Formats: sequence, C-alpha cells, structure tokens
Amino acid sequence: MSAVAEHFGSRFVKALAFEADGMPIEDYLCKPSLSMETRLQLPRDDGRLDFLPAWRIRFLDILGPSKGGVRFHEGVSEANLTTLAARILVKCAANGLPHGGAAGGVRVDPKTLSILEHKALAQAYVAAYGDVIGENKDILSPDLGTNARTMAWMSIQLNRQRRLFEPGGINGKPIALGGVQGRPGATAKGARIILERLMAFRNRGLKGATAAVQGFGAAGGSLALELAQNGVRIVAVSDSSGGWHAPKGLDIEKLLAAKTSGLALADQQVKEAVSIAPEAALEVPADLIIAAGTGGQVNAGNAGRLQCSFVVEIANAAVTDDAEAVLEKKGIEIVPDIVVNAGGITVSHFEWVQNRTGATMTAQEVHDKLQTRMLSTADRWLAEVADRQVSLTVAAQLLAIGRIKQALNL
Repeated sequence: MSAVAEHFGSRFVKALAFEADGMPIEDYLCKPSLSMETRLQLPRDDGRLDFLPAWRIRFLDILGPSKGGVRFHEGVSEANLTTLAARILVKCAANGLPHGGAAGGVRVDPKTLSILEHKALAQAYVAAYGDVIGENKDILSPDLGTNARTMAWMSIQLNRQRRLFEPGGINGKPIALGGVQGRPGATAKGARIILERLMAFRNRGLKGATAAVQGFGAAGGSLALELAQNGVRIVAVSDSSGGWHAPKGLDIEKLLAAKTSGLALADQQVKEAVSIAPEAALEVPADLIIAAGTGGQVNAGNAGRLQCSFVVEIANAAVTDDAEAVLEKKGIEIVPDIVVNAGGITVSHFEWVQNRTGATMTAQEVHDKLQTRMLSTADRWLAEVADRQVSLTVAAQLLAIGRIKQALNL
C-alpha cells in the first residue's frame, strides 16, 4: 500500500485516477508537513508521576492554518493521528474551508483522570506544543476524551504562554471564553441539509423517508431528532447498551430526554418496539441507515445484510473499503463523511473567524451561515456526481483534490 493510500484511504486513490493530468500531487501528500512526538509528565493525585506519549501532526497547510482535534484516548498512536490529519485536510478542502488538516493527542485512558489531572494534562499539552499552536498556525479542537472545558484550560494556558489574548488558537471553547453560539447540533443540522439536497437530486423526498440510527449519542441522537422534526420516521435506534426497533416509528424526543437524564437506552420502556442488539440497527429495513457510532461499523461481515438505499457516514470512516464494494454491488449509495458530517468543523471555522474579527454571531446567524455553506458544498458535490458520472464518495474526494491541486499549482 502506498503512503497516500495508507493516510488518505482508497476513495482518495480511486478519485486520483480521474485527475491524471501529470501533476504529482502524491509527492506532496505522502508525508505530513509536521510530525512531533514528546512525553508529557502528569502528576497524579496520589503523588505518582506518569510519563505519557503525546503527538501533534499537521498535513499540508497551503490552504491556510491547519486545524484538528486533540484526543485523550488509550488508542492514540502516530499512525492513526496521521490518518486523521490527512482526512481532516480532505474534509476542509472539500467544504471550501481555508485550513490544512491536523490531529493530536495523548495516549491515556481519560476515565482514569480526575478533574485536576485532566486540567494538568491539558496544560501540559499546550506547554509542549505551544510554539506550533496558534490562530495563524494550527488550531486545536475537542475530540475523543476532550470537551469544551478542556479547550478552556488549553486556551487559558496558551494565553499565559504567549502573554497575549489569542482565542483563535483554540476552538470548541465555552461561550464565555470566545466560543461560538449555535455549535450544539451543528453536525446534525449540516447533515440534514445535505440529505435534503441529495434526496431531491435522486428524485426523492426526505420528508416521509424512514431512517435507523446506529450510535444514538451526541451526534446520532441530535441527527435523529433533527430528522424526526423534519418529517423522517425513525424506525430504529441503538447505542452500546442496546436498541429498539419499531416499524411505525419511535418517539425520539422521549428517548433522548430519558437518556439525557441518565437512563440507558436499553433500560428504557418503549411501547410497540422490539429490543435489538446495538449492531442490529444497521440491518433493519429503512431508506437511510445512519452510521453514527465508531468507524468501521459497516464492514464485510454485515454489509450484505443491509436493507436500505443510503448509508450515511456520520461517524468518520463508518464504512470499510471491503464493505463499500459490497454495497456498490447491492446498489446502496454511501453518503460520505467528509460532506455529510462537516457541519461541526464548519461551525468550528466560524468560531475561528469570530475570534479573529471580534464580531460575535448569534445562534441564528451561525445557523444561517451554516446552511449557506452546506448548500454550496452539496451543490458542488452533486454537480461532480452528474458531470463525471461517479459515485457519491468519489465525487466528494474530487472536490477536495481539485481544490488542493489548484492551490499547489498556484
């Protein structure tokens, strides 16, 4: 496997075949622009001192300052962060965002961190990588094991190190520290806009369609509610605890309210619904299967059992390469992650703009701007599908490749 295929995936390589004009774009993308590794010292509450491996990876900042998450997770490695940075570059390029791709993290189980330890680790990360972080260099965002509070600690630490106020270096902050209104639910709103455009393009309507959601968490739950409020019948939902299937439709507001109050999905009482295993939500009959759990949930083992028209990748890389081949043979289309889940990264970009200009935005202004950006992406993406007669996944990669090539040529 080539380095480009390893980092960017088979869809990107497949799309490159349509852009064979002699420009060696692969030479620019075979390695990250910057790859840094260190060990962070973490004082534990009991007096122990842990040494934790930490990384920051950047890919091709020719489009603008890179941006990407920081994850605190036991599975963090240089390899998976490099792939993540590469795919964020592609997502930014496809959606017309002026950013390169980046990713970083610390190999630690976040469940073992007390509040004070979490704060100390956030501060240590910024202390180690402060020279490469900044609104004009590399913008940090929350990811697995980090959240708005983590970003607050990181932002305060960066300001102290710089001896100036630079909120644009950290995204995903609380509103009081320069965060943007309208961020909650941005991924769901963006996905709904994309799906409305796509269904119209395929001469169908989103209203009246059926959907099943695997991964009824922050992103999947928000999207289930967004779709239900716009006339979609949600026939199944599941999370790691279990799930429910009701062909006549589920009361998503009630399920979400109970889960938010702390009642696991599998422990709820749902009338006229059948209890199902977490993975079974992918296999129920529905127009849309929403894969919103972790990556790779649609794979060679279950792809042949899917009964839908579209698989929607709310989770990054939700469909494996071998599963994609099976779905194509079955005539099931994949709505690619770099387009359909880009609402979150787009609103992160708005936060960066707000921090740089000082012009704050209301939640309604953010939602209006998000709709404009997502519709623009949808129209350019579907034009590629029609003009080139390619799949939805290849068309999305072509959007990114075209923009990267244009920048490199210039």
